[in-house]
Amino acid sequence: MIEIKLPWPPSVNHYKRVGRTRTTKTGKKYQARVDTDETKTFYWCAWIRIQSLNPVYRKNLPLISTINMEVHLHPPDKRKRDIDNPIKVLLDSLVKGGLLLDDSQISRLLIERKDIIEDGKVIVRIQELT
Repeated sequence: MIEIKLPWPPSVNHYKRVGRTRTTKTGKKYQARVDTDETKTFYWCAWIRIQSLNPVYRKNLPLISTINMEVHLHPPDKRKRDIDNPIKVLLDSLVKGGLLLDDSQISRLLIERKDIIEDGKVIVRIQELT
């Protein structure tokens, strides 16, 4: 089992921002969506934590098998939050950090809200299914 402790992720509401206008090959225009600085910082933190894993685990990354994942959310304060709000950024960070090949590998995802911790924290436990 792999366990990673991460800081509180940015909200899905602060995950992306509107970027520059782009044009497709067919001439259609659209507004690009780009990662916010907050999201980039979280990705970097996740990458650092993944790189600091035990070398026994790191040599087999990214995980390619089906996995079960437990996510323990320790919010930074008493504000009301949707439990699924930080999950998108968290899963994307595990893929970008090289831990997972793709978040579609997750067969079971358990999300639990835990006690409040100053500045917040997320604990992720991953178990490969063979």
